[in-house]
Amino acid sequence: MAPPLAPVPDLDRELDALYDLPLEEFTKARNDLAARLRKAHQTDAANEVRGLKKPTTVAWAANRLARDEPKLTAALLDSGERLRETQQRALAGKAKPDEVADASGGERDAIRALLAAARARLGGRATPAVLDKLSQTLRAAAVDETARPLLANGRLSEELKAVGFGPLEAVKPSKRQESAEAARAARERVAALRAEARRLTTEARDAEREADEAARASEALRAEARDKREAAERIATELTEAEEALRARR
Repeated sequence: MAPPLAPVPDLDRELDALYDLPLEEFTKARNDLAARLRKAHQTDAANEVRGLKKPTTVAWAANRLARDEPKLTAALLDSGERLRETQQRALAGKAKPDEVADASGGERDAIRALLAAARARLGGRATPAVLDKLSQTLRAAAVDETARPLLANGRLSEELKAVGFGPLEAVKPSKRQESAEAARAARERVAALRAEARRLTTEARDAEREADEAARASEALRAEARDKREAAERIATELTEAEEALRARR
């Protein structure tokens, strides 16, 4: 009986390489890795790898940010942990509203920085819908104990929704606290939407101005082309006449 193949070296590194691939290459590479593990008689690892889901577009974008922007991702995870801890203390009556607001602001700043990086890196794929889902995924991963290490390692497979803060839900706030939280969340949402509307309005004006300038430049080029065409036709006529005159002298 032939001895089993050598174990796949450094499975963690293999998984890092897998999640680092372009999205369209994930499935084949995953299946290839599972086959190598199975041939090496590492059946449990092979089954685990074979069951890995291909990341969604949003999860892939989050993974890409984690790999390309490690400092910004670390800042998000730090701010998420701080927000989680501050809200836990606030719901227990041990943190002031200003502390919660400051922690929330730090998390928002970290997410904005990552979204700006996503716009630059994803180009045309950074649609408003993708960026909105990416924002939700980053916000959720920053405070979720299960998702935090997946984001840190760039191995998310699904987009997430920021619907709560895990253990915080076990601490029941008073109705007054709930009302204050809801009002603050509503204000933050309005402020975020207002800022986004201003940004998009500015970008729209810039795009319209560029389009107008391009149209004017195009019209100027067309006019220049017409003038040169007419000049070329005049020269061609003069050339014909000159050639006929030359032949007549001969």
